[in-house]
Amino acid sequence: MSINFADYPVHLREGMKFEREYVQLQLQKDRDAGSKAFQGDTLELSQMSKNRDAVMDKMKHTVVQSAASFSDTRAGIMKEIREEKGQYDYSDVVNACGLSYAKICSEIERRHENVPEQYYKADGTLLTKEEETEWLDVQFEQEVEWQKSCARIAARGQVFQGRIPEMPTMEIEELEDSLYRARDAYMKLYREKKQDGNPLTLQN
Repeated sequence: MSINFADYPVHLREGMKFEREYVQLQLQKDRDAGSKAFQGDTLELSQMSKNRDAVMDKMKHTVVQSAASFSDTRAGIMKEIREEKGQYDYSDVVNACGLSYAKICSEIERRHENVPEQYYKADGTLLTKEEETEWLDVQFEQEVEWQKSCARIAARGQVFQGRIPEMPTMEIEELEDSLYRARDAYMKLYREKKQDGNPLTLQN
C-alpha cells in the first residue's frame, strides 16, 4: 500500500499500520542527513578554494633562476647600444655587463624589501636574498670568463690576419679587471640613485 505524507511517498507492507510519528521521525532524520552532507560539501569547497589560493600565491612568488638571465639582460642592453650607435666596442660590453649586474641586483633587493613577502625556488623551498645574491655573483663570474674567451678568439683572428703581431694577453687580463670595476661602479651608482629615486641608466 502507498500513501503520501508531506509530499513524500510512504510504502507500507501488507499488515503494517501507518504511524505518523514514525514517519515524521524518519523524515527529520533524512533532512538532518541532507543538511550535514550539504555542510560537509560546503566546507570541502571552501578548503579547496583556500588551497587553490595558496598554490596561486606560491606560484606568483616563485623565482626561476635561469643560467641565461644575466646574458639575456646584457644582450638587451647591447641591442639598445647598437640601435643607438650603429655598432659597439669592448667599452660598451664592459658597461653593459656592469649595468646588467646592478639591474638584476636591484630586482633581487626589491623582491626582498617587503619582509612579510616570501619567495620560493622552483622546487618549492624558500629562497633567500643571500642565495639570490650568491647566484648573481656566479652568473657575473661566468660572464667575465665568457667575455675573456670571446676576446681571445677575436685576438687570434687578428693575429691570423696579420693585423696584430701577437696575442694581447695583458689586455685580455685587463678586460677582466675592467669588468669587475664596472660592476662596482654601477653598484655604487645604483646605491646613489636608489636614495635619490632616480632610475639606473647606461653611462658613457
